[in-house]
Amino acid sequence: MKKGLRYLPYLLAAFAVSSNAAVIYQANDGSNIDLYGRLGFNVSDKKTGDTSGDFDARIGFSARQAINDKIAVIGFTQYQVNAAEYANNIKAEDPDDFTARYVWAGVDLAEYGKITGGRVSSGLIMFTDIGDVFASSDVAAARQANFIDPTAVQVFRQDGTIQYQNTFGNVDFSTAYILGNNSSDLDYGVNTAVRYTLDMGAAGKLQPVLVAQKSKASHDETSAQSDDNADEYTMWGAGSRYFIGDFMFGLLYSEDTVQYLDGRPDSTDKDYEATLVYSLTPEWWFRTGYRHLENEGGDELKLRDTTFEVQYKATTRSSVYASYSWRNGEAGKNRVTGSTVSFGGSDPADDYFHVGLRYEF
Repeated sequence: MKKGLRYLPYLLAAFAVSSNAAVIYQANDGSNIDLYGRLGFNVSDKKTGDTSGDFDARIGFSARQAINDKIAVIGFTQYQVNAAEYANNIKAEDPDDFTARYVWAGVDLAEYGKITGGRVSSGLIMFTDIGDVFASSDVAAARQANFIDPTAVQVFRQDGTIQYQNTFGNVDFSTAYILGNNSSDLDYGVNTAVRYTLDMGAAGKLQPVLVAQKSKASHDETSAQSDDNADEYTMWGAGSRYFIGDFMFGLLYSEDTVQYLDGRPDSTDKDYEATLVYSLTPEWWFRTGYRHLENEGGDELKLRDTTFEVQYKATTRSSVYASYSWRNGEAGKNRVTGSTVSFGGSDPADDYFHVGLRYEF
């Protein structure tokens, strides 16, 4: 048990945004600018079925300027090669271009919480991270958020968001109002997330999470929606992580629904996911998980993914990953265009492997 608790901080920070930040400026008043990044190379047959190699790069800055001992102005930006989304009307025409994942600024009010605005690090990550434990994974929970907000390729990164976050004892809380921008075509959006940490001593640690979001399209003449009849989006999810010894178990369930103006049936995703992470030593990590997603009334996408991954941490900042995903799903069909709907850039019926080298700084 003691060994597991010693490794627990590594597990919690394994995919953290700034776990290995390097200080590039620091003033006597506590103000600072941190640089962090990620470099890597991946070999996989995920995208096309043919084995190929892809460069992986991410760079970002976080900044903090102290106003007094209680208040500070904070900011954060992160760009990635071949990012899954675009932000602030920046879209990569070439996959090797850098595109924005996070861009936000705000105020840290110490025990009174944080207020941030922009493409924020959403509190919804407390939920999606339960299933997002693999180096090559794609987030399926709340998959349909971008039907209403084109900037929300993943629900926890949406343009024009104003968010409040705080911790009250064992409770982590966030709530946000989503204004959107010219690319969002939003009338409004709201979301909230709450997580409770229950420390049970020798029996481990439990972290249940609840999340919800609702958004509505404005249907402007300049709409960037792929289907302008998509009108309202609702999502809710419940899940938990359980830590004991050298193990972490995760379980989540989510539903998200899109309602349409033209009388078409609602499109509803129901997503179940289970994950397990095992720390054999500080260097060797093992992960496995299963995902079961089924769409009703929409594109009829089905996911049945079982993934197994091994990670070797050569140093505290560099790792080698190897994974294999057994997939038994079905591709969907876009109801407007009739085109095939894949997931993560590949047919959900095709297995794939992934081998990657990653260095973080």
